[in-house]
Amino acid sequence: MFALLGGGVRKKMLVIEDEKIDALGIGRVLKKEFPNVALEVVTNGEQALDWIQRFRPDPEESVFLVLMDLTMPRMSGLDLISEFKRHAQLHSTPIVILSGSDSPSAISSAYGLGACGYLVKPSTSAEMSDLLSKTLNYWLNANRLPAEPA
Repeated sequence: MFALLGGGVRKKMLVIEDEKIDALGIGRVLKKEFPNVALEVVTNGEQALDWIQRFRPDPEESVFLVLMDLTMPRMSGLDLISEFKRHAQLHSTPIVILSGSDSPSAISSAYGLGACGYLVKPSTSAEMSDLLSKTLNYWLNANRLPAEPA
């Protein structure tokens, strides 16, 4: 069983994270607190770009959130934000940055390119779990997104 949007559409989250421990932590929080959400993980910018290029709308599954790091091998997160914003079916998908950097210029650049949120990776796994739980709860339960283009 998957979490459903209006009309019976399953929810899916894309995570772009090159640090295996962080990707596993995100998966654990999602599985524990939001077990009905599908998760897809890619580990570098090149894989993410390939995912974007292969993406086709699925009437039964909706990507409701992209959670991504900024510093990754093969392509920066900032470049990936631009790629998402250029894609006809993905341009309105919310992108939330999860980065180890709290640099004002990185934060400003991410928002300037269209990110909807910027989270700084906490130092402990308990803090990371709490941050992810609150963030996912917001995007899954509190926030309302516009209908996807046909």
